[in-house]
Amino acid sequence: MPPFPLYEGKVALSTAVFYLFFRFLLRKETFHRLNRAVLVGSALLSFVLPLCTITVRRPLEMAPPGVLSRLGDGSSSGIGETLHDVFAAAWLQGAVGVVFWVGVAAVLLRIGISILSTLRIIAGGEVVRKEGALRIIVTERDIDPFSWMRYIVLSRRDWERANAPILAHEKAHICRGHSVELLIVDIMAAFQWFNPAIWMLRQDLCDIHEYEADEAVLRSGVPLREYRYLLLAKAAPLSAYSVVNSFSHSVLRNRITMMSKTKSPSSRGWRLLYVLPAVCLGLGLQAKTVYVPTQSVSHALPSAEGPHEPRLPEIPVLNLSADATVEMNGRTVPISRVGELFAHSGSSTVRIVADPDLRMGVVYDLKTELRKIGVLKIIYAFPADNASGYPLPPSTPSTSASSS
Repeated sequence: MPPFPLYEGKVALSTAVFYLFFRFLLRKETFHRLNRAVLVGSALLSFVLPLCTITVRRPLEMAPPGVLSRLGDGSSSGIGETLHDVFAAAWLQGAVGVVFWVGVAAVLLRIGISILSTLRIIAGGEVVRKEGALRIIVTERDIDPFSWMRYIVLSRRDWERANAPILAHEKAHICRGHSVELLIVDIMAAFQWFNPAIWMLRQDLCDIHEYEADEAVLRSGVPLREYRYLLLAKAAPLSAYSVVNSFSHSVLRNRITMMSKTKSPSSRGWRLLYVLPAVCLGLGLQAKTVYVPTQSVSHALPSAEGPHEPRLPEIPVLNLSADATVEMNGRTVPISRVGELFAHSGSSTVRIVADPDLRMGVVYDLKTELRKIGVLKIIYAFPADNASGYPLPPSTPSTSASSS
């Protein structure tokens, strides 16, 4: 799992990408149910995608132990600067964390206050009708009709007037679970309060809820003209934030325009496929490359138990004698026939063990023959370290090792 600040940044980026695709391709279409699913699904997907990591493994040629040991060498003059940088980074990270969690707490508190205010209105009203789990509440307060979860709340004045379109509108909200969807997005928005895309997504979701409820009212038989007049009569400014679905919610002009709009052809539903490249892009950005040592290279290094552990048999060992013969695994051949010893080895690296007093021309002849058969790396060692299977460190005065 990525560090939390990095995770939040990736969620913000994913939300923005998904929302921009929706805004340009689907926002003006009349696929209300599809658009709801796209918005809620995009928000959920934005929180899940950063947790999905694709790991790509690639081989890594490791450096010799001597090189690795030298990486730690350095002067201690920069320790003070390093500590100062670490302290500054920790302070900055702490400050950002405090600001983030204060914002999260503020949004969650606002959601809680809105829910408590709604429950207070419901508790103070009168249950005038029960329809299964649905409850119709009438309150003496002068409020606009709204619905939340399984409750429809109307003022006494609206209840005593012709209220069939209002009830049909609010029942559509309840039957389609709009309050639950809005609460889910509200909680996600609390953890993305700094991201304008999540708030724009929330507003569009509220608008789609109203479009869908308006469509249900018209399907119930209410004339379009009569319903328009009712909306104009009930139009009233609301608070900027609420967890309820209000009858007069959303921009009135957009609702009337959507009701009068010709249904979008089903062929435009293919635009939903934009989700596929967006998801692929998100997963691609999550790809992580892990470099692992190759088998032959890892075996060539000493184990953690000590520098003189026996070598695994991936690197053949040739014992070169003064009579220009080579011995490997109990078989001795002239230098000119050294290729016979590698018929089934397939190794591109070989170790030559030779006496330090051996004539260099003999060593050169063997090296030439090895190059002919495809040996790319030759490790030279003296007989003293042959038993260990590893070249001794250069600091040892009695023996030495080199490679070409």
